[in-house]
Amino acid sequence: MRRLTRLGMTRGERAGFTLLELTISATILFLLAAMMVEAVDQIGALGRSGGTAGRLQMGAAEALTRITGDLRCSGFVTANGKDYPYLFEDGAADPAFANHAHAPAAEHAAAGEPDEGVNREMVCAIPAFVTVAQGDDGANYAPGAVPGGVTVVKVYDVPDIDANGSAIWSVDEVSFVLVNGTGGVNELQRRVNGASPTVLVRGVERILFDTSTTDPVGVPLRAVRVRLWLRLPDEKGTVHRHFAEAVVRLQNGG
Repeated sequence: MRRLTRLGMTRGERAGFTLLELTISATILFLLAAMMVEAVDQIGALGRSGGTAGRLQMGAAEALTRITGDLRCSGFVTANGKDYPYLFEDGAADPAFANHAHAPAAEHAAAGEPDEGVNREMVCAIPAFVTVAQGDDGANYAPGAVPGGVTVVKVYDVPDIDANGSAIWSVDEVSFVLVNGTGGVNELQRRVNGASPTVLVRGVERILFDTSTTDPVGVPLRAVRVRLWLRLPDEKGTVHRHFAEAVVRLQNGG
C-alpha cells in the first residue's frame, strides 16, 4: 500500500494538484491584470475628458465675466461720430470701424451642428475715466486738491461725467472678435482700437452678440446678449463642446 500524506494523498497526487492550482492562479492573475489595465485606461480617458471639458467651462466663464464687465460700463450711445454698440459679422466691419476688421475665423463645425453658423462680433464704447482721491471724510477729491486735515484713504479711477451727470465717453473703442489662433484653435480676443489683443479664451467655435434689433423676441431693449459655443478635441481626438450665454443691460438700459 502506498504511503499517504497527512491530507490522505500520495506525493505524486499532491504534486499534480499543486500544478493545477498554479495554472488556475496564473489565469486569474492574468485576468485581473488585464482588468486593471483597462480600468486605468478608462480612468485616464475620464481624466482627459474631464480636463478638456473643465477647461472649456472655466474659459467660457472667465470670458463672459470680462465681456459683461465691459458691457455694464458701456451704453447705447452716439460718440466720436459713431453709434454704439456696433455689430458686424465674420470680421467684415464697415469703413468707419475698419480697424476692427479681420480675416474670418476657421470653421470646424459641420452644417447642421449647433455650433455652426455666422459669427456676430461687437464694438462698444467705453467711458472716460478720471482718478479721484477718497478722503477719510467720505468725499472724493481730485488728486493734489485734497484739503488740509483730510487724510487720503484710497486713490482709484471712476467714470468721468459732465455737468449734467451724463457719462463722458472715451475716444477708445473695445471690440470682441473671433480669430484664427495658434495650432488651428480659434481665439476670442478683446481688442482696444483694433489692436493690443488680449486672448479671453481659446477653443471658441462661434460667438454671437445680439441686441433687440437683431433679436427683438429674445433680447430686452437696451440690453446685449452674448452667446459662446466652444469645442476642443482632447488628446484622443474626442471633441468636447460647451455652450454659455449672458444678457446684460447697459448703463443706459433702464
